[in-house]
Amino acid sequence: MKNMILIPAFTLALSSGYLSGRMLAAPELTLTLQEDTRPLVPTIQIDGVRNGILHGKTIGSARVVLGKTVLTSSGIFALDAQSILHNAVEVVVPDGMQFVASSKGKKYYPVFSSSGNRITPKNRLYFRTAKEAEIAGYRA
Repeated sequence: MKNMILIPAFTLALSSGYLSGRMLAAPELTLTLQEDTRPLVPTIQIDGVRNGILHGKTIGSARVVLGKTVLTSSGIFALDAQSILHNAVEVVVPDGMQFVASSKGKKYYPVFSSSGNRITPKNRLYFRTAKEAEIAGYRA
């Protein structure tokens, strides 16, 4: 019974001594901060488009070209973004196709009608004849 108490006490004393010795022997860590003297990496930061104006800043010798406007100096910029805000979607109609329907809808339309033009390109289904569209379950 006496040994049962001595073994944990001896283990605790040995561990405590070892750990305190390691802590005292460890060198003190110092952290030295140095100023970054490397040249700036040319960077263009785009903050967003607000009211049709592109806002951002350039750091370093970056060049920003937007339409016919060219910026070559560092600093904050605000450019008219109307030239890049136009989203031109060009839909190519396969040869011989006369009608189009949406995979998410129930009606078919002539390919060049205003209703047909409003169908998202990824949802378009084309048919050569109105009969083909009706067989597929679409109605005029």
